[in-house]
Amino acid sequence: MTTLAGHQDIVVGIDGSEASTAAARWAGSIAQAVNARLILAHALPQEGPIYSPAAVMLQSQFLNQIREDGEAITGVVTDLLANEFPSLVIESEIAPGPPMTHILECAATARLIVMGSTGSGALRSRLLGSTALKVANHAPCPVTVWRGTAQHPGPDQRPVVVGVDGSTLSEKAVEYAFQYADQFEAPLFAVHTWQGASTFREGGAGILIDWEAVEQEESALLAENLAGMSDQYPDVAVTRISEPGAAAPVMLKYADDAQLLVVGSHGRSAMAGAVMGSTSQNLLHHAPCPVMIARG
Repeated sequence: MTTLAGHQDIVVGIDGSEASTAAARWAGSIAQAVNARLILAHALPQEGPIYSPAAVMLQSQFLNQIREDGEAITGVVTDLLANEFPSLVIESEIAPGPPMTHILECAATARLIVMGSTGSGALRSRLLGSTALKVANHAPCPVTVWRGTAQHPGPDQRPVVVGVDGSTLSEKAVEYAFQYADQFEAPLFAVHTWQGASTFREGGAGILIDWEAVEQEESALLAENLAGMSDQYPDVAVTRISEPGAAAPVMLKYADDAQLLVVGSHGRSAMAGAVMGSTSQNLLHHAPCPVMIARG
């Protein structure tokens, strides 16, 4: 993958959870394939207020302990990855939190950030950890939130699914998806959705629309948005999918056997802004596989 030329590192957030370890294995397989350095970013709990000399001593002991714990966490993951990927260059970055700040600082010149879908805290979300969501909203580069099971720790020949809506960030998503599919010799499913007859009440304005013509126009739009990348990556087998409906449910329909979903951080909505749109957030919460959010 040639994404963000000159940005060679892949950064993965590590917190000791099973999700972060699985994310690190996935990130390690990507880093080895593209000859990138892998940085394990671990954030220590933030320091609290100091009220007395005794508290200073206790806090010092506490900080020493949590740093040792952090070194143990990164050490376990480093050993695991070194055994699985012997040629991979692995470095650890341990610093005080919050985790989002530390990961983004490590990723200032990264080509990709990888996060587990949930963290190690007792109050972690059943669906998506807050750190993963915040990083995906603020990162300067693509972010992959790892989801799924350890059955598929790295790239394989299952399809890559990308959302296509004609927006600028959708173009970046298409670019990243083609690069990934080409790198790992995987087929690509390009999914484009549009408002269909079900959007309108029966007997309303929908009866005045030539839906067959709409379908043809939307299919042509999809083909147009893929043309340049298809020419650049002729070896990628592309299946074009143009269907009426909301983007997230349609993409999830094709995600059951996918190895990766790729989507822009927001689409064509009038409310599109700096944070992710409903489609990308929906996929981050419900996808059965890793989700890459295209940014920048």
